[in-house]
Amino acid sequence: MQQLQYFAIFIKKYRKFPKTNFMQLVIKEVRESKKLTQDEIVELSGIKKRTYVDYENGKSDIPLSKLQNIANALKVNLFELFEGYNETLAEMSQNSLLTKLQFENEALRKENAELKKDKAFLQSLLKPNDHDKSQPA
Repeated sequence: MQQLQYFAIFIKKYRKFPKTNFMQLVIKEVRESKKLTQDEIVELSGIKKRTYVDYENGKSDIPLSKLQNIANALKVNLFELFEGYNETLAEMSQNSLLTKLQFENEALRKENAELKKDKAFLQSLLKPNDHDKSQPA
């Protein structure tokens, strides 16, 4: 019963994780410490390779169900991943604000690149076509 209470607390905390979270650092660190490849985790977890790579690179948020699959593949308890997440945050606050700002800067850089692509696409839609110019008004 007590484990269910802990699980409920973890779920509440997990839902509050910021979009740019550090869970990807935890799963990568655990995977590397167990000397497993991404391909092995993909095979054991049933998650598509591209999806897993996006999780590990922080390009996609990790749904709780997929995090459970990853924990199973890593042969760790889901709670251990959360503990690793909390340790990662604690280390970051201890190491320096600079590290956190670097992660946030990287996330903003990626977001900015995506916005530039969107802007270029929208601008291309607004440009008049050559065949529009040749037709009389």
